[in-house]
Amino acid sequence: MNTKTRNLLFVAIFVVCMLAVALLLVFTQPGEESDEESQTTVDTTIALFDGRSEDVASINVKNESGEFTISQDAKGFHINELDGLDQNETTLKAIANIATSMKAQALADEDAEDLSKYGLEEGEEVATSVVNLKDGSSYTIHYGIDAPDGLSKYIRIDDSRDVYVVLTNSAGYFYSPKESYISLIVQQGIASESVAPTIDHMIITRKDLDYDIEFIDDSKKYSADEVSMASSQVMISPVYAYLDIVNSNSIIYGLWGLTAVEAVKAFPTEADMEEYGLADPFCTVLIEAELQTYDLKIGKVESYVLDEDGNETTEPAYFYGYYEGVDVIFLFSSESVPWATFQPIDILSSLVTSNYVMRLDYIDVQLHNNEDINYYFDVTGDLDTGELSVTLDGEPMDTEDFKLMYQFMLKCPIDDICLDDPPADAKLLARIEYVLDGGGGDVVEYYDGGANTVIIKLNGVTSFSQPKSYLDVLESNLALFASGASGEELQMIW
Repeated sequence: MNTKTRNLLFVAIFVVCMLAVALLLVFTQPGEESDEESQTTVDTTIALFDGRSEDVASINVKNESGEFTISQDAKGFHINELDGLDQNETTLKAIANIATSMKAQALADEDAEDLSKYGLEEGEEVATSVVNLKDGSSYTIHYGIDAPDGLSKYIRIDDSRDVYVVLTNSAGYFYSPKESYISLIVQQGIASESVAPTIDHMIITRKDLDYDIEFIDDSKKYSADEVSMASSQVMISPVYAYLDIVNSNSIIYGLWGLTAVEAVKAFPTEADMEEYGLADPFCTVLIEAELQTYDLKIGKVESYVLDEDGNETTEPAYFYGYYEGVDVIFLFSSESVPWATFQPIDILSSLVTSNYVMRLDYIDVQLHNNEDINYYFDVTGDLDTGELSVTLDGEPMDTEDFKLMYQFMLKCPIDDICLDDPPADAKLLARIEYVLDGGGGDVVEYYDGGANTVIIKLNGVTSFSQPKSYLDVLESNLALFASGASGEELQMIW
């Protein structure tokens, strides 16, 4: 290495070392202000009052919707004009807190010459609140129009002409009607530790249907130790039908926990009921449950669902409603009042009939779909021991295979409710008679409805329609079963 190269190397090393020392000094020397000082946020709001909600005797509110008084007693805060109605006490206490400890974001105009441009001219304010304290003193807050930021309101206090800006999420309460503070829980829900109430009787009346939809409790016809294949409620109008436990839940028990989106009118007059379509409601739900009667009226559609282009569809979004015992017209989402829009077929089970297998005496099947065939199942069940024996046309059958066959026979797909009798010349395709030990049972008749459709009569009453493919598969399964096929060989899809 020559002398010149060595010198350049020493210079480079020296420069690197000096840079390292400089960086070390930068990172270790104290800052001009501490971290604590740099993180301190200065509160620039202006405290207008320094009180407590406990100091409030009453607050008189006046706005474009009317006047009301918030009072405090031993039980808490309530609106005098809403006595008898459940009120949102938490919100009312929050209002009292705001009225006694309000903070402004800024002083917008000191000793303003023109109050009208803020909506604060005496007698022309958008809203006012007179806060009466327990010590006998009082003050008035005047509320004006929106500030340009869209997040605040203009206010002034008493006779002062100083105009302040206060956040809308605080001042906004005083612009609202008294109905805003009515509890939106219309009917309390079922406590998690409680069982659902027994629905003894439910009647749904709708103007768009030619019949009432009616349900009763069906559990009483089963013994306490019997495992029924039926749901606890059944439809008895427009036809007798079993319910899908999941799909029918909102119809049978939806009243419990019913909550509105808005309280529209407290203590409505006859004219109010007429205006909102509740004098002659579109839909009425009447329930008798555990010695109590519940009555819900559903009136006019308030608005409809919009499509992706923002155009109004024919699907209701909100309804007006009135619940007997709560003297308020409410606004409900359509999802919370499904009684106004559901169709009976939506909540039905696939069971056309339900007879507990252990109680069967016999099943007589007569088929006329293709050739005339008859199958006779003799069934003996012992409820005490759980033992079951079955013969088909006198021949013993495997009970587990029979249970699968019986399951297919019961799970009959229903396309729709059918109230029109089949034509007088319609062919009877099949007749199945289920007879219970000790009496009772059902007769199901299948008539040709044309267009690959079958019309079903249950106990002589025209009730349902179904695809003919089910009857074709039923005939095939019965033939297989009679020839010795196991339950696993049966076709369970049609």
